[in-house]
Amino acid sequence: MLEVVLLVFFRIVFFITFCPVLSSKNFPAVLKIMLAVFLTIISLSTISLTSLPTFTWGLTFLFLLLKEMMLGFSMGFLGQLMFTAVEIAGQQIDFQVGFSMAQVYDTTFQISGSQYGKLYYWLATCVFFITNLHHQLIKGIVASFTLVPVGAVNFSGATIEGIVKVFSQTIEMAVNLAAPIIIALLVIDLILGILARTVPQINLLMLSLPLKTGISIVFTLLLLPNIASFLGKILPNSIQFIQEMLQSFA
Repeated sequence: MLEVVLLVFFRIVFFITFCPVLSSKNFPAVLKIMLAVFLTIISLSTISLTSLPTFTWGLTFLFLLLKEMMLGFSMGFLGQLMFTAVEIAGQQIDFQVGFSMAQVYDTTFQISGSQYGKLYYWLATCVFFITNLHHQLIKGIVASFTLVPVGAVNFSGATIEGIVKVFSQTIEMAVNLAAPIIIALLVIDLILGILARTVPQINLLMLSLPLKTGISIVFTLLLLPNIASFLGKILPNSIQFIQEMLQSFA
């Protein structure tokens, strides 16, 4: 019984450690452990202990424990990928606006974060809770013990191929999210280039920075409903990725 509890607990702990929102540094570690214990109790109630094989202590059990940890990590990482796509989109916009020079250290993620990256991340977090995706995420980790029983994790070549496809889709979503504002900024660069050739007396360096900043803010405000709607469509893909991965294991 203790062996099963440990296998279930470690899968959930590594899922919470890497899943979106809950993996934030600002989320108290005590609450993470309490949530892991709570989900472990719920998951054990859905598992038929009589149908499970007998686990014995030793190197074999440690190997099973490692596979459960890797599965929890994979599920949390796939859930986090959509938020990573949102941050990549924000970094692309920052690069075009010129905000990349003003990156500051973000204590939440322990990295130097971009301005639009943080804006898009918190907007995605709001959409994440408004659409109740956190409920589906918790249901997914509990249901994973039905699709992939404890000790039955088997990583294969198809899993690696699926992860590569998920990465490509993540980059595609990031480009689609950032494309409208980037195109608008590229048009501004084109207009400024024409002005530089026709009116050389204009100091375009002093003009371009506030102009591109103002245009990016205006377009962000105008496109805010569309951005929120697009986030509402792409964020559920993280749940779909997790389900497809679990089905490939099953």
